[in-house]
Amino acid sequence: MFRTNWLLAVVLLVSVITSTAKSQNKMPEFVTSVEGIDEFVLENGMRVLLFPDQTKDTVTVNNTIFVGSRHEGYGEAGMAHLLEHMVFKGTPTFPNVPKALRVHGAGRSMNGTTWLDRTNYYETMPATDENLEFAIKLEADRMMNSLIRAEDLASEMTVVRNEFERGENSPSRVLRQRITSAAYDWHNYGQSTIGNRADIERVPVENLRQFYNRFYQPDNAMLVISGSFHPPKALEYVQKYFGSIPKPDRKLNDTYTEEPAQDGERQVILRRVGDVAMVGIAYH
Repeated sequence: MFRTNWLLAVVLLVSVITSTAKSQNKMPEFVTSVEGIDEFVLENGMRVLLFPDQTKDTVTVNNTIFVGSRHEGYGEAGMAHLLEHMVFKGTPTFPNVPKALRVHGAGRSMNGTTWLDRTNYYETMPATDENLEFAIKLEADRMMNSLIRAEDLASEMTVVRNEFERGENSPSRVLRQRITSAAYDWHNYGQSTIGNRADIERVPVENLRQFYNRFYQPDNAMLVISGSFHPPKALEYVQKYFGSIPKPDRKLNDTYTEEPAQDGERQVILRRVGDVAMVGIAYH
């Protein structure tokens, strides 16, 4: 009985190793090419765009996660943007993400941004295979293994709140937010990406982790590599670090809310202390 179980365990282990090796060795599937940009897709649903330009002496790696302020629910206003800050706070492999980027020459050419439909992270570095592999490894790692700790949330919340307060002191941003809010009755495009102050200050870290785990997955992301690099080498790195991530079991809900037809002009009048006069107009 012991010998049978031992043999069965060996067979299963060999099967798992073989399956993993096949998955890692399979290269991304080519989809199409448009004006020098090649599109590929991995088995786990991750999309990849390659835009080589050998006239450059740098390479840029950009990872876009398809989650933004329109995906936020009640009590989650500003969560996508807050999470963007948190993903810079480290993983077990890269405990200090900004420092790791600086070591590889990213300097000021690194950042993250959040908008209505997406959040993206990018870095531009001197064009070497070492830097290319590092950036792809980093983006795969922080997409899946960011720590999202309570102590980091406590510090980053104040940073995001300062951004919120700067926006409150900007006449153009306040007016634009009010116009956008009036333009949409039901769709989340009417909500600002910076979010609501109370939600920014009070969101539990557990909720933030759930939001991260739901959206930061390979089937909800696109990697873009541009600049001076060798496409076969880039695909090798992409398959090694992103291709090894399993496709998640969860299914993202489709957005089915539609904005009803607007039945006439809408106006917003904003009065605040000061001598700035502004006017704005918006269309859906």
